[in-house]
Amino acid sequence: MKEEIFLGNGAIALGLLEAGCQLITSYPGTPSSEILPEIIRLKKLQGLNTYVEWSTNEKVALDNAFAAAITGKRACCCMKQVGLNVAADSLMSAAYLGTKGGFVIISADDPGPHSSQTEQDTRFMARIAKVPVLDPSDPGEAREMAKLAFEISEKFGIPVILRPAIRVCHARQSLKWGELKNNEAKALFEKKPQRWAATPRFRLILHRELNQKLRDIATLFEELSSVNFHDMKEGSQYPLGIICGGVPYAVVRDILSEERRDDIPVLKLGAPYPFPGALADQFMERCRKVLVLEETDTLIEYLLGNRVKVMGRLSGHVPQEGELVPEAIAKTINRALQECGTKPLDVPDTGDVGGLLKDISLPVRKPTLCPGCPHRASFFSIRKGRAKAIFTSDIGCYTLGLNLGSVDTCLDMGAAITMASGFYHAYKQDGVKQPIVATIGDSTFFHSGTAGLLNAVYNGARFV
Repeated sequence: MKEEIFLGNGAIALGLLEAGCQLITSYPGTPSSEILPEIIRLKKLQGLNTYVEWSTNEKVALDNAFAAAITGKRACCCMKQVGLNVAADSLMSAAYLGTKGGFVIISADDPGPHSSQTEQDTRFMARIAKVPVLDPSDPGEAREMAKLAFEISEKFGIPVILRPAIRVCHARQSLKWGELKNNEAKALFEKKPQRWAATPRFRLILHRELNQKLRDIATLFEELSSVNFHDMKEGSQYPLGIICGGVPYAVVRDILSEERRDDIPVLKLGAPYPFPGALADQFMERCRKVLVLEETDTLIEYLLGNRVKVMGRLSGHVPQEGELVPEAIAKTINRALQECGTKPLDVPDTGDVGGLLKDISLPVRKPTLCPGCPHRASFFSIRKGRAKAIFTSDIGCYTLGLNLGSVDTCLDMGAAITMASGFYHAYKQDGVKQPIVATIGDSTFFHSGTAGLLNAVYNGARFV
């Protein structure tokens, strides 16, 4: 055994290999990008035969991994939360079809957001797709949940989502680990067209089976005390209890520990879907009020039974957007304690994070392209040559052309080309020859730009 400091994404990579994952695919995107490079490092270090692939987009990554999983091998695909949108069609169908080997989907969330178009919550995507989701609070737990995800997937024949948030992905933790071994399971695809190529009639049957799987997994989650648990004392009643999971649980745990507040019980839901309703109901019965702290949406809050007791986003007690940073959580807990007529936390009211930053008075530095980056010259030339053009752009570091006056739009991956086409046809309809310049990166072009370009050429759109 040796001890090493791992980035959260590295801890996830370690957990995947410890679980015997045989095929791992990914499309990069913050905060998930470091998982695959760490897989490659550990693979080389330990001489493993794991297949590792950077895929052209997230759907391709998911499809490849799913195919391996239905041969009986353990497989995983990794992406950021908006990447799961790209793979959503495959995800929804894979949930119905089920799996033979373990199939884990890692979708890293970005509350804030720090490097994404949206703050969307992967837990809701799991609920829509009807697949279980695990929500780790720190790198060590993310490592263990990666292994647990494979066990659940194989036991119930269902894809499982592991959803680390950015503070888990980019935290660091010292972990002990030992020799990694190859998983010797062999591929064996059993031809069952009524399942793997199911028509709508069979899909109805598969949907019924999926719903039963979720009921069985919910029962498991009621009893899975390693991820869903509370610290209530036997027979005690409380003015306020807190229900949380993921990063907010780590923050709440630290705040209450520092304040020595064992009079505030906490229910941690590290496996929030399918929802362990009986466990949550038992917790709520012993609390006069319950504060729900979760990122970034209201999955737990929506699924709780007695909403009259609940203080959360829907009641206005918790911010509707942004990260739940320690200052925000402490302030929210204090407000809840005051409404319950209970002693508040002994922490200063620091206000919001924006106020703190103003007090520090740090100089503002906008994100900028790297020194020597050829994008600088390209954007300068574009602006000088076509000053009156509409500049459509895309997701990537070239979005920073915004600071050079050479980016007007940024919708999502591939939209530089498709929006340029849309602008052309809108102006052409009015008899106006509007100059349009689209910028897109090479990876993004292959990710989702080619279809838009083919469409533009076929329909006669003119732009650079």
